[in-house]
Amino acid sequence: MIPITKPYFNDREIEAVKAVIKSGWVVQGQKVKEFETKITQFTGAKYAIATSSCTSALHSSLVALGIGPGDEVIVPAFTFAASANVVEHQGAKSVFVDIDPRTFNIDPLKVERAITKKTKAIMPVHLFGLSADMGKIMKIARRYKLFVVEDAACALGTKYNGKHVGMFGDTGCFSFHPRKPISTAEGGMIITNSKKLAQKLISLRDHGAVISDLARHKKSAFKLADHDLAGFNYRMTDIQGAIGVEQMKKLPFILKERRKRAEIYSKALKNNPCFSIPFTPQYSNHTYQSYVLKVKDESSLSRDKVAEKLIKNGISLRPGTQSVPHLSYYRRKYGYKNSDFPESFMVENQTLTLPLFVEMTKKEQEFVIKNLNNLCAA
Repeated sequence: MIPITKPYFNDREIEAVKAVIKSGWVVQGQKVKEFETKITQFTGAKYAIATSSCTSALHSSLVALGIGPGDEVIVPAFTFAASANVVEHQGAKSVFVDIDPRTFNIDPLKVERAITKKTKAIMPVHLFGLSADMGKIMKIARRYKLFVVEDAACALGTKYNGKHVGMFGDTGCFSFHPRKPISTAEGGMIITNSKKLAQKLISLRDHGAVISDLARHKKSAFKLADHDLAGFNYRMTDIQGAIGVEQMKKLPFILKERRKRAEIYSKALKNNPCFSIPFTPQYSNHTYQSYVLKVKDESSLSRDKVAEKLIKNGISLRPGTQSVPHLSYYRRKYGYKNSDFPESFMVENQTLTLPLFVEMTKKEQEFVIKNLNNLCAA
């Protein structure tokens, strides 16, 4: 099988992990701090707080901003379930807004209509590595005095009008899952320009402690830390931090190689009558965390039949992502129907994620393109 993706690891990551294991300090320590520094340097943020995942980063952000029972958070209907789940975990309500079917991102024109007296925050998602329209979203947020938590899980390296995503809202949250451009196996990161928010997030990820284990160790402190908050164990290990440091050194190369392969797909499939290639508006670059095709409405092809045939030929595929209101939990709790959020429902059933990774060979990519063109011609 040609895999859907593959992390770009080599001996550098192996040696970095060995060094951490030999040091005897494997929990959140110096390597995590170094990884955080590299993220601030890359994004331009004042503060970066490493976490165990992007989900824990999003959850911590909502907790730090005081989102709780009775509150509402606006979330795009087409995203991964984690974006909405963290809202539910706070006893708040995910208020879904449909997407622009060209970009797959939340439609700013529909955001304002969804705001009520209970709305406390907007969570735009920069899906597949393409920025949401942050200019319009931030204007709405300022008008109604709403918090903004950017779900930038897919978007390390993505910019909106030259400014890195995650830098517009109160926080920006990133993922280092194996399907992301760089990976620490699992792991996440929060960026913010607020010192007060950063201090709270640092405490929340470590059970609410007022001082970290590493800081206590450096001071040779005997007493355990006081806990000013009821926090979580959302810490990143130094093993993951060490991998992250090495991955950041490769990030420019990784993004360049992914973009190169994406451009090959787009050039080869641009005039294919069965598929729409990814759309990139002028305000954003595209980092192609996923290369997502849409089966055209006028095509007689079934997305699922395309996937079935290509998988049978040895090509891994995935749907774009989920229409979250149509998942069982949200249907059951809020009574959503297929006719609700029609754009999201449509693209969930019409999108295909193609294999894309740094070590993908020319032969493998040509094989994927040939199969797609043959299916359309047939």
